[in-house]
Amino acid sequence: MITDSTNKHLTDQEFFTHIKLFKLLFNHETVENDYEEADETFKLSDLKIGNEEMGTIYNRINLGSQITNLKVLIKKGYDFDKQTVKAKEEIQNKAEDEKKKLTKIIGKIEKGKNIEINEVSAISWVWYEIYEHIRFTPSEYKIPEIEKIFKMEIDKYLDNFINDKLSIVKHNYYKFENQKKVLIKLIEEDKKIKLYGNNFIIREKISDNCLVVKSPDFAIIQTVYALEKMDYLEVVEVWDELQYPRNNFDQAGFDYNKTPEKYLNINLVLKQPFIDELNENFREGNPKVYFEKYDSDKKVLKIAGKSISLAKKGKETDSIKLLETLLKDTDKTWWNDEILEDWGYQTNDETSKNKTYHAGKGLNKKIKDVAGIEDFIEHTTTEFKINPRYLKVDE
Repeated sequence: MITDSTNKHLTDQEFFTHIKLFKLLFNHETVENDYEEADETFKLSDLKIGNEEMGTIYNRINLGSQITNLKVLIKKGYDFDKQTVKAKEEIQNKAEDEKKKLTKIIGKIEKGKNIEINEVSAISWVWYEIYEHIRFTPSEYKIPEIEKIFKMEIDKYLDNFINDKLSIVKHNYYKFENQKKVLIKLIEEDKKIKLYGNNFIIREKISDNCLVVKSPDFAIIQTVYALEKMDYLEVVEVWDELQYPRNNFDQAGFDYNKTPEKYLNINLVLKQPFIDELNENFREGNPKVYFEKYDSDKKVLKIAGKSISLAKKGKETDSIKLLETLLKDTDKTWWNDEILEDWGYQTNDETSKNKTYHAGKGLNKKIKDVAGIEDFIEHTTTEFKINPRYLKVDE
């Protein structure tokens, strides 16, 4: 087994180690080495999230690593020579058989040869700092066989998480639907889609053991990977960082003498099934906030129980023309050129490229001022659509 049990609930820290190892071993992700020459290797610390001892990380992957017969390189680094001298001195205090075994391992390390993962376990009793020197070398493993084992374990665990089959202690806190609702609430409250579209970063303050401070029972890392398995989203990257308080004397800088706060960052790309569910969730929570009708004669839009007059001194504005174009097909994403063509412009006509963009901004502002809705029109400078969450769904 790669994990202790695929039927036992893991912490986010534990799950992160397993899935990160899987992704790095089989080139689903790469690691940027800031202080080392770029290569294909990765460190034990790359499998850590939050505050954890390297020995803890090693013990977590030890079982799966032995089963898959992973070998690692022990790379020379800070205090390496001093540490090996000390380790050799410790070896001399061991029984003869063990002394011979450990001396052989040290010899392989000094010659730059890869050692088996169980040899790391053996030598760590006299050289604890060895964990800092471990480098995994993915290109040397029998990838197809090992990858299949890892993927099967992770998939089984995520299936059990999604289907509420994990043994847990805390009542129903870890029911998948509850976990998903917390994520939806977080995305909605931070207005992620409105601000950034479907590709954004969730950034949450965490404790040392990677618990989300404002929702400690939220297994955020497992939840996003479970949703990725369901094809609801793509997890681009997960990482943690420290943020130091601002300097009292120079607000542009940080005070590195103070204790930093820890943050978890997750870059997500939402897919349409999840966006549809977010919209459905919004409609359930806001049953009266929807587009009711548009009177094309009076140029009056009725939404969320409010009537909004769009006419400006009796003239037809670009905002009115934009709304009437988008209402011709509310399921469609309209391109800028299509809208201008619908307005009667020819392809070679000279007109402002930002004409439709400003029309969308103006329409959204007028609706916000009257009905409090900020994003009735979803748009960039080139694409426009009525936000589907405000369209009443026929039952």
